[in-house]
This record gives sequence, C-alpha cells and structure tokens, in this order.
Amino acid sequence: MLAYEKQRAFGRPRATFSPRSPGRGAQWSRVDRKVPALRGALKKSKAEGTLERYREHWSAFAAWCAAHGGLCALPVEPKTLAMYLAARADEGIRPSTLGVSLSAIADMHRRHKLQVPNSDPLVAETWDGIRRQLGRARNKKAPLSAPELRRMIDGLPTGLTGQRDRALLLLGFAGGFRRAELVALQCSSLKFVSEGLEVFIERSKTDQEQQGHLKMIAYGSDPATCPVRAVKDWIELSGLVAGPVFRPINRYERIGGKALTAHAVATIVKRTAAAAGLSVPELSGHSLRAGFVTQAYEGGADISSIMDQTGHTEVATAFEYVRRKDKWKKPASAKLGL
Repeated sequence: MLAYEKQRAFGRPRATFSPRSPGRGAQWSRVDRKVPALRGALKKSKAEGTLERYREHWSAFAAWCAAHGGLCALPVEPKTLAMYLAARADEGIRPSTLGVSLSAIADMHRRHKLQVPNSDPLVAETWDGIRRQLGRARNKKAPLSAPELRRMIDGLPTGLTGQRDRALLLLGFAGGFRRAELVALQCSSLKFVSEGLEVFIERSKTDQEQQGHLKMIAYGSDPATCPVRAVKDWIELSGLVAGPVFRPINRYERIGGKALTAHAVATIVKRTAAAAGLSVPELSGHSLRAGFVTQAYEGGADISSIMDQTGHTEVATAFEYVRRKDKWKKPASAKLGL
C-alpha cells in the first residue's frame, strides 16, 4: 500500500508530540542541562562589570520592595516600578543611575521569561517626567595629573596595604585601566619583560567577544613612581603566584583570596587623595583612566597610541578629557576685544 493510501486508510499520521509528551519548554530545559556551555555563553553575553552593576541595582530594588509592604519585585507591577522610580528620584538619585536600575530590572525579567515592565505607559510616562525634571549633563570625574598622583604615592604607608595601593594606583594610571579591568587581573595576566610589563586583558567593556587586549607598561624614570617596579614589589611582598592580583587586606595584614571590587578601587583613590590633601569629591576610580589620557596627550603621545592603550574605539570618547582641559588655553571669548 502506498504511503498516501495508508494515510487515507488509517487517518493522518500521529503528531510527533502526544498530549502526554513534554512540550518544547521541557525539551529546551533538557538541552540546557545537557549543554553547560549554553549557560556559560548566556552568562557572558554582557561584560562582568555590567553584570555586577545589574546585581547591585536589582538587590537595591528588591530590598525596597520588601521594605514597602512586601511588594512583589518579580514580576513587578508597573505601578510598583513607577513608585520606585519616583521615590528614588525624590532621594536625589540621578537619571543616569536610575537608567541602570531600569536596565537591571528589565534584564532580570527577561532572564525569567517574564514581560518587561519598562514599556508600560505608566512606567514610561513616569520615567520621561523624571528625565525632564532632573535631566542634567553627565558628571564627569576629574582626571588625576601626574603631580597629584605623586603626592598620593608619597603619602602611602609602608606594609602590604601601602604596597598594594601603590601598585594599583600606578598601574591603573599608567595603563589607562577601567576599574573592572584592574580588579579582574590575574597573576597569569602579567608578564615582566626587559622593556617593562605586559598586561593581558581577557575581557573589557568594549571587547564583548573576548578577543583580548594587551597593554604595554613601560619602566618609569623615577623608581619611586615606576608602575613596573611597583607591581613587581607587590607580587614579591605578597607572595602571590596565582589568582587575583589585587585583593582585600584585613587589619591584621592578611591577604584575602578573592579580588577587590570595582567599588574598592574608587575607595582607595578617594582615601589616598584625601590623605594627600586633594579635592576628593571630584575624584573616583575613573580618574586614573581619565588622567592617563590627559597626561599622555600633554606629554606628546598621539591619540592613536593612547587609544591603543585604553582600548577606546571612538576618538571622540578618548579625546573628551583632553578637550575639557584645552578649553582654557585658547577660549574664543578672549578674542572679542572686550
């Protein structure tokens, strides 16, 4: 009997999935369990620094919901999210920070295959109102200059903590590092060569495909502020041979096993700057990176070599701090004859 005659005689072929068979969701669940690499790929779809910020903002949102009558955070009602945005704006939180919170909340809902609340009209209108009312120019942190960094280094104490901070500050400045890149450094990322130090960055904000980026750190002319010698001294003094390069140190001068957080880098910068008598509110962990761009350009480095070090992909972004400092060199208002 031909195939089409069998179908006529016995009816349509049975569906591949019977009513008792698991649906596609269950199938994907089984595949997901059998292919751990899939979960790893999903986890790495965003930079680790971004994921860390998302976790912090989600935790803050969940805690706020719990503190306000046990409101449901996942899935969140649009009214609850609108209330949260309004309350945080009233506390003085900037729109740029609230924008990260919105992204973190949306990301959590997507991960749980829930409807993203951000596009709800109530949420969208509340968000638009906050941005119109509180919108402001981005508050760029001031770049550190080389003389300021020397003052900070001179004021550091002796011992493990002082040596760690010296290495972190000098390396962060000389390499134009982002905070997340600094704390992600492993001992295996460092290679001391005759010319100085090679630092391999496995993943960064602008390197989502993890091709890697190599930073070249040259020897400094002054041993007291040489980044290569500072890192070498820290490695030798700490006895580290593997794992994170920069780690917490307790009051008993015992080194922890985990890496410092990105927030800890900002704390170290502010603490050291305060001890040196510098204006702390204008400085942050990003001041090391911004300072590198400004100081290198003033020292005669071309913008392409600066971008090669920092990993910037846009000239306008890399040049931003240089333009800010150059504005008072030749202001147009000085040519008005007034």
